[in-house]
Amino acid sequence: MPPINILVLVHGMVPDEQPRDPLITPEPPQGILGKLFDDRKIVIYEEFWNKLTAKQPKLASLFENFTQTASDGKEYTFPFIGVEWLHELPAAPEPSVDELYDDQRLTRAQNFVNKQIAHEVLRKVPDENNYVLKLLGSRYGGITYDAPTLLILRNIVVGLRETIVTRGLGDVIYYASADGEERVRKRVYHQVLSQLHPYLDEPDVRLHLWGQSLGVTLTHDFLFGLFNRDPDYRPGFLDQAATKTDKTDFERWREKAKKGELRLGSLTSTASQLPILLMRSQKVVDTFANEKLLDATDIGITDPNRVCWNIFYDVDDLLGFGTRRLYNHARAIQEFQVDTGDNPGDAHTNYWKNSVVQEETAQLLYTNALMP
Repeated sequence: MPPINILVLVHGMVPDEQPRDPLITPEPPQGILGKLFDDRKIVIYEEFWNKLTAKQPKLASLFENFTQTASDGKEYTFPFIGVEWLHELPAAPEPSVDELYDDQRLTRAQNFVNKQIAHEVLRKVPDENNYVLKLLGSRYGGITYDAPTLLILRNIVVGLRETIVTRGLGDVIYYASADGEERVRKRVYHQVLSQLHPYLDEPDVRLHLWGQSLGVTLTHDFLFGLFNRDPDYRPGFLDQAATKTDKTDFERWREKAKKGELRLGSLTSTASQLPILLMRSQKVVDTFANEKLLDATDIGITDPNRVCWNIFYDVDDLLGFGTRRLYNHARAIQEFQVDTGDNPGDAHTNYWKNSVVQEETAQLLYTNALMP
């Protein structure tokens, strides 16, 4: 009996004031300039999948299909589970704060904070207690002058502070908190578990996960909860689950993993923040303090000689790091330096458009979907 291959796609942070739904495919950029200056940041799941099947056409017949409802109210069927989380998506009429999921309110909160602290706003606030430097002087005396090169650099820094830092890093800090972790996992794990439910009695299910940015940490945490071999380990999600069904299903999948009926097919990570976010755990801190590596078996990598995990990073990406050398089973993990953009903001969000990411992801999915 052939195995059941299931692909899960999880986007990461979105440094946009108005995020959009990755399940909805917009019109592609037109013309040379449109394609050259394509500023679509969040991964478009269907377009990314089409790029993968263009690299490896046989992928299309290997993965299960799933039907999901997008923010426009329409149902879409794709050969993957596309996760949406953390961001408030466009809706008409605009919902009240109380009508949003808890984690979606972060978009409203970040937009409000940015309106209060953005550099251009501070420069214009007519407040007697607001002291700012100006080109030919300041409100507290003296004359200042910024060279043109410094002004250019400052514009870049301000842009990064008010996108990647306040929104992007803000997402990371939210998930690193107890409140944020619970609410995010409820949303994300529920979307995956509800789609996996019909396969609970299948004898050979293989999970393939692709994560971008903070989605890397979510996919890692999900696998750790399923495959960790410590008999005394109790996944935090069992106390965080939104429904009794989610909790029961998660426990059943853990049991299937122990019996070999659930296996990790492949894991792909782009813009990984694991070197930072792994240290939310004191056990990991102690492991690194003793200069020891983490056990990749705890996230389902059981064959040390079969490549199962691809990691991609761009050195211009301020929030994406090489991760491979923090784990054992080094032969089962491949790491690729790629060029996704020279601007740190673009570098962090453009992995899904990169041809190397597409080609290597497609090949790993194809190879491991067919593994015995």
